[in-house]
Amino acid sequence: MRYSIMLQLVATITLIFLGTAGLFAWLQYRPAPEEPITPGRISSISTHIYR
Repeated sequence: MRYSIMLQLVATITLIFLGTAGLFAWLQYRPAPEEPITPGRISSISTHIYR
């Protein structure tokens, strides 16, 4: 009984680690945004956020 609980725990932790690693890999290697961020765009974004 203890072996099956330990196996489930290890499998669950492994799946969480793999899912997290996949998420970070996707975030890091996704394509960059197409339109460049200009100073005017930054100010319009910041006024929209902090309004």
